[in-house]
Amino acid sequence: MKHAYLSATAVAALSFSGQLSAHAQDSGTDQARHLEVVTVTTQKQQQSLIDVPINVSVADQDLIDLLAADDFEDLGNFVPGLQVQAQSLNAPSYSLRGVVSDGGTPRVAMFQNGVAIGNVPFATNLGIYDMERVEVVKGPQATLFGQGALVGGVNFIQNRASLDGNSGKVSLEGGDYSFLRGEGHYNYVLSDTLALRVAGQVKNMDGYVPNTANSPDLMGQDTLALRTALHWEPTDKLRADLFVNYQEDDSTGTQFTSGFFEVNGKVDPYGATAMNVNDDQVRGKLGNDRELFYVTANVEYDLNDAWSLTSLTDYRNLFSNEAWDSDGAAFNVLQFYQARQANTFSQELRLNYDAGGKLSAFFGGNYFTVNGKDILRFSTDEAYAQSLFAPTLAGAAGLTVEQMQGALQLAGVPGGANFGSFDTPLQYSALAALLQGQLVPLYDEQLEEQISTDERDTYDLFGDVTYELTDRIELTGGLRYTKEDLAASSLGHVLKSNPYLVALGGLNGVTLSPSLLLSAETLNNKASASEETDGAFTWRLNAAYRLSDNINTWVAYGRGRRPEVLSASGATYSVIDAETLDNIEAGFFGRFWDNRVQMTSSVYYGEYKDFQTTRFDPVQGIFITENSGNATQYGLEFDGQALITDNIRLLGTYAYTHSEYDDKDDNGNPLQFSGNSFRISPEHSFSLAADITIPAGQHGDVSIVPSYVWKDHHYFEDDNGYDYAADGNGGFVRVRESYPDGTFVDEEQDAYGIANLRVGFDSADEAWGVYVLGENIFDEEYLIDVGNTGGAFGLHTIIRGKPQMLKAGAYIKF
Repeated sequence: MKHAYLSATAVAALSFSGQLSAHAQDSGTDQARHLEVVTVTTQKQQQSLIDVPINVSVADQDLIDLLAADDFEDLGNFVPGLQVQAQSLNAPSYSLRGVVSDGGTPRVAMFQNGVAIGNVPFATNLGIYDMERVEVVKGPQATLFGQGALVGGVNFIQNRASLDGNSGKVSLEGGDYSFLRGEGHYNYVLSDTLALRVAGQVKNMDGYVPNTANSPDLMGQDTLALRTALHWEPTDKLRADLFVNYQEDDSTGTQFTSGFFEVNGKVDPYGATAMNVNDDQVRGKLGNDRELFYVTANVEYDLNDAWSLTSLTDYRNLFSNEAWDSDGAAFNVLQFYQARQANTFSQELRLNYDAGGKLSAFFGGNYFTVNGKDILRFSTDEAYAQSLFAPTLAGAAGLTVEQMQGALQLAGVPGGANFGSFDTPLQYSALAALLQGQLVPLYDEQLEEQISTDERDTYDLFGDVTYELTDRIELTGGLRYTKEDLAASSLGHVLKSNPYLVALGGLNGVTLSPSLLLSAETLNNKASASEETDGAFTWRLNAAYRLSDNINTWVAYGRGRRPEVLSASGATYSVIDAETLDNIEAGFFGRFWDNRVQMTSSVYYGEYKDFQTTRFDPVQGIFITENSGNATQYGLEFDGQALITDNIRLLGTYAYTHSEYDDKDDNGNPLQFSGNSFRISPEHSFSLAADITIPAGQHGDVSIVPSYVWKDHHYFEDDNGYDYAADGNGGFVRVRESYPDGTFVDEEQDAYGIANLRVGFDSADEAWGVYVLGENIFDEEYLIDVGNTGGAFGLHTIIRGKPQMLKAGAYIKF
């Protein structure tokens, strides 16, 4: 069966073409005869996709439903060059053209209704329901999306209220792992000038990773999302839209299956895990709960026939609490809890000019501010922590672990031979016994806390001008000036420490220092810093040549920029230089054979300077941003669709992505990650789907939608599975990462493919429908991450991909 499926998709690969992003079709009798290009607002104005001289992929709600892509992770599989790793609600990773945006300020700009939401990473994973469309823009787009769009941007555009009439829809879906998803919306016209739209989503699912410890099965989810939208149009010149969104989530936690500790007698990434939670992690179970509240107001006023003014205002109030077990074992080694809160506000004013002539433009300014506070707690059992740090403790004394065991036995320490063991860990402080001659019991509730704050004020001025040189040639130039004010602080506390060492000033029994994980420099000593960065420019230059009414070609040059960040090291903060990308790109969009085929493609080349990488420092218990030097990327992207017959439509995408670190920096110094591939960056990836309609007479239509997604080999960390040390000659020595027993860690995933199948029936009047859905129908086993927080301590953990899931659903329109 699998071979037959692959053969069918291979045939489709020979036939498919056209723009995946241009899914919308004509209604009525024309629906099955040709494909229509959708309208987008990527360039701050409504345009047909063929008129936009940049690489854009678009999906509307119909396509999202067709592909069963109600999660952005699933939708990302059908966008060339985009990889989404939504392993948890709080920590999604977005990789566009091989570049990941998963820490600090974004590289991939995340927007909702035109408002930047990426500066609070834990609040970017949002429910996708009742969407007008999702636009994914490739390449540096600072003029359009702000400096966060280093390699592109994603804009989630929700359906606004409409004056066109009353209508609604309700859908219900259930399946494996007690999966339940309910969605609905209703649009109600209150008067000739005012309309109201309400929408909501409920999504529940039990965890699909069995957990043998004291917390529920992992990867479960419970989400409630509600939205109210108002549209007011008192005159032909004034239009106003208001969106009020609320989302509440409660998950059972991300699977962190240990690659070292056995569960049920073996290490199995696809089997059960043993992740526990303790009282010091605040929550009664692993996972996280979030509350997201945001209000967005968009007001447009036509000053005259040529000029219009747009005001975009947004406020967000965001909370999150998360508990996770970083070691994947049933005992307390690396237990964390994090409480986060943030408030954001943004205001944009923009003037658009279009008099119907050769010149069109927009100019504006934006102010954005974010204030965030994080409370990070670390708790551990000192006996297990001592086993974890045994090689380091022994090495500091010039001994091996075996020699340390002998010394402890000679000193008469009970269980001295168990030093370094996780099965029966030594219950006494090895350092206190050997250095002080004291028999000090280890404490099972060491608890440390770090409180950090982050503030960022961003000021932008931007402008973009397009001029038609001839009927076929169009030039576009855009410029953005950005200035930022940064502030950060950190303060550490030891909340619980070894009671047998109180007389010595409250030391821990493992290292005989005040804290085990946090920097001693910030204990009871608030460290803070602020910086007013120099302003910087980013830009884009585009030239489009219209070969015919149905073919548009273009070339583009743009500079993207990831701004400076404040990075802490102990009580000292340093400013990490801004990261820049210079990108050259050429592409085309075309429609052929009476609009039955549509396709877009582009090739690009980009060079990064001062590439920023983020890692977890286990000594300080914080995430540190570092300058990793220069990098290069180039690639090709293609996506499209073709109407083979009136009842068969094929869709497909392909991306070739080459992204890796350079050998040397601008000064000729060797780079630590020289030649390494970027994380979550498969070199080749493609997707195929078929939309097959079988008429069932006057009753309706049967639809069959098979789809297949394939991804090439890729790494999960920028270090590509190696530790690095200076070689004394200006270069670096690479050593394979390993677990405590010396077993090598595989931080990579071989190539794999996922097949899905949706079969449904839609009534002739399109008033109702039913369907069944199989996701990962061949139950392909694959990983989505290796390493995680535990990897910083040598206890790498593993996260598997979704298993086979069967679902069924129904909808009613009214």
